[in-house]
Amino acid sequence: MAGIMKLPTPWRCLVLLLSIFQVAAAASDMVRVLTPRQSPSANTLLNPICENYSKVANLSVIGLNSTYRAAFLRSAPMGTDAASSILDTQSPKFPAMMMDQNLNAQCGNLSTIAFTEAANNFTSGIVADLVIQPAPGIGVIGPETPLVVITIVILFGGMFISL
Repeated sequence: MAGIMKLPTPWRCLVLLLSIFQVAAAASDMVRVLTPRQSPSANTLLNPICENYSKVANLSVIGLNSTYRAAFLRSAPMGTDAASSILDTQSPKFPAMMMDQNLNAQCGNLSTIAFTEAANNFTSGIVADLVIQPAPGIGVIGPETPLVVITIVILFGGMFISL
């Protein structure tokens, strides 16, 4: 028994091959396949005017679309009055900023970016960095709903008939 050599199992071969591959992969030089890209106006986005334009564009897109607005008002932690006042104060500023040629030349067309990203975020279940909360209301209608409705109709109907 001591002189008999055990044949390697498939699992031992797999572990040996994975360890050799891991060492070979770790020893190889990392080649940068992706190079970072920057838009020509990347440095101007730090400009306060461009930050304001971006904020106004994002909030206005949410405020002017009824679906985005409803999701924002439902998900806003500050309540619907404060949330709607934020949207209502930013929306009137948007058309002038969107048509300002100098602002668009300096900052890029942030209104187009705001429309595109609002749609992408909404598809992902996000509006203005808030996760969209489910709408409150009646859940799935169960068998008790017709019974409750019939009881209410009989009680109130019986009261009016008896008068």
